[in-house]
Amino acid sequence: MQSKSNKTRILIADDEALIRQDLKEILNEAGYEVVAEAKDGHHALELAKLTIPDLMILDIKMPNINGLEAAEEIQVALNKRIPAIILTAYNQPELIQKAGTIGAFSYLTKPVKPQDLIASIETVKSRAKEIETLYSDISDLKEKLEIRKLVEKAKGIIMKKLSLDESEAMHHLQKKSMNDRVSIKEVAQQVINNGNA
Repeated sequence: MQSKSNKTRILIADDEALIRQDLKEILNEAGYEVVAEAKDGHHALELAKLTIPDLMILDIKMPNINGLEAAEEIQVALNKRIPAIILTAYNQPELIQKAGTIGAFSYLTKPVKPQDLIASIETVKSRAKEIETLYSDISDLKEKLEIRKLVEKAKGIIMKKLSLDESEAMHHLQKKSMNDRVSIKEVAQQVINNGNA
């Protein structure tokens, strides 16, 4: 059971009311919070915009927009990767492959057993956290690379303008960063923009 303040917020989408009700009961009993119940993909998209769930459980075959399309559209609309579990009565390899390409983290065949659903949710949460960490690490690396490029360019300008060697130019940048109380990136950018040290 999860603490009340840290419940996983889940959106359910299935065109069959009875299945939605069953899923909601399973999820509530397991300590999850069902923040929205949608009867089709279009409805899921609208509700996702309002509730911004942590996770989605979507039936693959629904009127208007199917579960795969809904998952894709929700992620685009929210500009956020929300893990999805796709439910289906059809065990078709091409659907499983398509589900993977749009960011579905799991695929369950109906009727869904409570223990399978809960295991799937916990696995999906772990995988989503790992992927989020990877994206964050990639973003940090890109930022560090960008800073390094700026610093190298700024050092080149300083070396040329002040006739300094590389380590002296770096020291010059660091000193200016400390004196001005700004990041080395900002100092490097100023040097590049102004063309002087």
